[in-house]
Amino acid sequence: MKQYRHYVGWGAIIVAALNFLPLPLPALPPMRSSAILMLLPGIGPVLMMLAPMLLFAAGIGLVRGWDGGRKLFLAWSVIGGLSALAGLQYFPMTAAIDLTIIGLCLLVVLWGDWRRLLPG
Repeated sequence: MKQYRHYVGWGAIIVAALNFLPLPLPALPPMRSSAILMLLPGIGPVLMMLAPMLLFAAGIGLVRGWDGGRKLFLAWSVIGGLSALAGLQYFPMTAAIDLTIIGLCLLVVLWGDWRRLLPG
């Protein structure tokens, strides 16, 4: 599963980098339902700016093999997963695709050592 962590890491770097470029592209699948974050008053725009940066840092950590990369990916997947769950009511297909991709990536990233990442 280590080589697949590298693939997930490079994918995270590419998705996050494409979010920062001013291209007229639609959002890529793990971030498609993240627009629901804008509905949170005050903290919504902050989370919208933080999510791609968090994903980029997590991708670098996964490629380098650092524990911090897995923890950052876990934090990003919590934010992305909650926004996808909230978006199930408004755009169910997009949110279901996001949840599937996030779940599969979490399975690859946390394979075998998820207990070690828990605090305590």
